[in-house]
Order: sequence, then C-alpha cells, then structure tokens
Amino acid sequence: MSKIYRLNPSSKSLHGFFSKDLEPALEIDSGDTVHFQTLDSAWGVEKRKALGEPRKRFSDVQPSRMPKQFGHSLVGPVYIRDAKPGQTLEIKINEIIPGSWGWTSAGGYPSYWNKKLEMVEEKEVMLDFELDINRMIGRSQFGNFDFTVKLNPFMGIMGMPPCIPGQHTTISPRATGGNMDCKELQAGSTLYLPIEVDGGLFSTGDGHAVQGDGEVSGPALECPMEKVNITFTVRHDIQIKMPRAKTNTGWLTMGFHENLEEAMWLALSEMLDLMSSLYKISRTEAYAYATMVVDLRITQIVNVCKGVHAFLPFHALGK
Repeated sequence: MSKIYRLNPSSKSLHGFFSKDLEPALEIDSGDTVHFQTLDSAWGVEKRKALGEPRKRFSDVQPSRMPKQFGHSLVGPVYIRDAKPGQTLEIKINEIIPGSWGWTSAGGYPSYWNKKLEMVEEKEVMLDFELDINRMIGRSQFGNFDFTVKLNPFMGIMGMPPCIPGQHTTISPRATGGNMDCKELQAGSTLYLPIEVDGGLFSTGDGHAVQGDGEVSGPALECPMEKVNITFTVRHDIQIKMPRAKTNTGWLTMGFHENLEEAMWLALSEMLDLMSSLYKISRTEAYAYATMVVDLRITQIVNVCKGVHAFLPFHALGK
C-alpha cells in the first residue's frame, strides 16, 4: 500500500547542487507520495521587513551539501527504491501551495541578459510581494509600485543528478531535469524524467508563484512553497532521453542548449518522437502534422542552457 511522507527544509534535507553521491534525505517506494516544503530560491526563510533590508536566510546547512558557488536551495534528495538507470521517473504534481510572500528583481549586475539590455549600470529594482493564497493574487509591497498579478505556481527546479561524478550546478537544466523553469508544470501535470542513477535521487526547489515564458529578468516571482504534493512512480515501460510532460491541456517536450535555436530543434525532435509513439505514425508524418498543431515556446533564456518546449494540445488531431 502506498505511503505519504513529509519532507521539510532542514540541515539534512537542504542542498545547493545535484550529485549522485549526496546522502538521501528520504527513501520511498514507487507509488508513494511526498509533501515537500521549500525555501525560496535564495535560501530565504522570511520576507523582508522593510525596503532595503536583507531577508533572513537559512544558515544551518551541512557544509558537504553546500556548493562552492551559488546554488538554489533544494529539498531532497528522495531515493526511490527499485529506480534504475535507463528507466523513467513519473512525477505526478498533485498540489502546489505557495507561501505568503515572494520577490522578483531586475537589472544591476553583469549577467548576459542585463548586458544585452544595457541594464548592468542601472540600479537593481527589487519588488516584494504579499501573496494571497485564497484569492491567488500577489500584490507588490514596497516602493511606488501598487500592482497585482494572478498567481500560477509551479516549481522552477525538479530533477535528478546525471551519472557523472561530482557536483552539478542547479543553474542549468539538463536531460535529467533541474532548473527547467517551465511554467506549464503546474498542479495536475505529470513530468517524466530519464533516470541515470540508482534511486533517481529527486530534489525540488526554486518555487515560482508566477512566471512569464522566458523568465526574462533572471528571477520569476520567487517564493517559498508551503506544500508541494508529488507522487512518484518508476516506469519500466517508458524510455526517454529528455524531459517531457503531460499537462492539464496537452503534451510538451523540452530542449536545452546554450544556443536558443539548437534548443528549439531538440524540443521539436523530441515532439516528433512523442507524436510517432502516440499516433503510431512515422516521424516524417508526425512532422507534417506538427506544422499544423504544435507550438514552440521559449521556456527560459537566463539559465546558461536556454530552454524551448514544444506543445501539442490534447485532441489537436481529433483523437
């Protein structure tokens, strides 16, 4: 019988990189569910009390779980018994409940996107938000801004380590997931990731209350998550090379590359594979149908490896 576990931020569960050598924070069986609670991406534990003040950050992290340079705060890893390389991890996202506060920012530091927009010399703008979970809106908190945004929460990072030894950054997405920043992966979606190491070693973090396609200024509306309810199932019958997902409205496939055009071709190629499998047609036939019904969307442009996802609506081909 499946079980339900809870995993909160602690010195034993928090970490700032992916690695196949990290000690698991939790071991579960295929079919079990985990309720995660997460910090914000920058290790924040509470909102700022006033404009210009720093946020209090979680400091009691085991040194062996901290990266040499910045890494997002992740909770995990979760070891799924019987998960083996070559299999697929099915990640059913049942529920996502944000915390009561969040923030975003733009400009002020020498990122490649700030350089492109000539924002490096501009003073950084920091916007703090109060999040109303009942109404699912966020309202800006300090300064001369008084806007509200509709919340559509999702996890920016869901992933597992590759089989290569060593520490792997949380910043760039990869075949086994990570910092995908795909706003379609909301509650009700199912994400599929290829497994490269025993147990999978799944972690999540970088909660977003809302984000536009592209995540253009670097952060989204970053926030802690009060509850991220996920059911894990090891799939022996699915073999994939890159992340794909079944959302509330359709199928999507992903591509990651430092060159945005290459990321696009990877996402499209994965979609042709998926359509061939779904409809039992050749890749060339899938290509012909894709030109009519598949959308290509920029997932994010700010994580070194840029992301594109191809989207196929349900029933687009009358099935």
